[in-house]
Amino acid sequence: MAERFVICVDDEVIITESLKRELRNELPHLRVEAAYSGEAALELLAEIRKDGGEPAVLVTDERMPGMKGHILLREARKSFPRVYGILLTGYSDVDAIAQAVNEAGLFRYIHKPWERRDLVMSVRRAAELYDREAELELLRRKVEELNAALIAALENQARDWDPDSFCHVQRVACYAALLGKQLGLAEAEVRKLYTYAPLHDIGKSGIPHEILDKPARLTPEEFEVVKRHVEIGTNLLKSIDVDGFAKDLILYHHERWDGKGYLAELAGERIPLSARITALADSLDAMLTKRPYKEALPFDEVAREIESDSGKRFDPAVVEAFRTGKESFREISSGETARYCRMFRNPE
Repeated sequence: MAERFVICVDDEVIITESLKRELRNELPHLRVEAAYSGEAALELLAEIRKDGGEPAVLVTDERMPGMKGHILLREARKSFPRVYGILLTGYSDVDAIAQAVNEAGLFRYIHKPWERRDLVMSVRRAAELYDREAELELLRRKVEELNAALIAALENQARDWDPDSFCHVQRVACYAALLGKQLGLAEAEVRKLYTYAPLHDIGKSGIPHEILDKPARLTPEEFEVVKRHVEIGTNLLKSIDVDGFAKDLILYHHERWDGKGYLAELAGERIPLSARITALADSLDAMLTKRPYKEALPFDEVAREIESDSGKRFDPAVVEAFRTGKESFREISSGETARYCRMFRNPE
């Protein structure tokens, strides 16, 4: 773990040096440094990062010449969002405290002159929370890496077993990510859609091949068997710590906006957004693809059908996202899947 720093900031040198000395004596596992203005503190933070350190706790006076303490905390959080801020003041700076809480995630407010034990305990607790968050972030990244490895293995198996299905899930991934982007979702959410949408039909591995490969429409009894694939898919992932985002789109991607889907028969916004997006992406590719029992439909005909199902089969907002980005969806369906896959796999 990188060296963790506590930075003390006050324009009164005697106070700052006293605070630094106290914290160094009580918290020898932390590196304690000082600055005598808000501007100097920001420069010190940048130097610490450059040298590979991690600013964990920022203890600052409020009333200083130039940059005030709550402004320093706000500016520091822009570059160091995980740093914990402790604001010291000898006045009733209600407005400054409110701004520090609202804009800089203030951890503690301590009145001057501070009680030594209280201040040391506050800094120690803040540093412990910083370390705990760092550990959780490391675990989250490991889980993401495991998820990515699992998905890659499943995709490789699908490619070897059924090349057509592999191409289908790749297109669905691109359609879903593009819908997320059109809806204005955060980049992390768009990336999740691209990553997890290929798993939407993983449960079909538990459906007999003679039903899945039947060169004709299914009987009502056979369709009831196929409907179980959403539940099978979720059960397959129960023993693995997979993002709930993935489980939602697997379990609910056959729900309908009007509540007439399966298996849970959810309606409207009770259906998770990831599933509403995947539902349209999956249906779009299914209609555009030739199957043993049907011919592929032209893109414009499919687009009209999707738009006519707004508010019935599909979420109106997701349909609108499709409509506004229609030409990009047309490009994917016409053979540009690889280009869009690269774009979503490696966003700039």
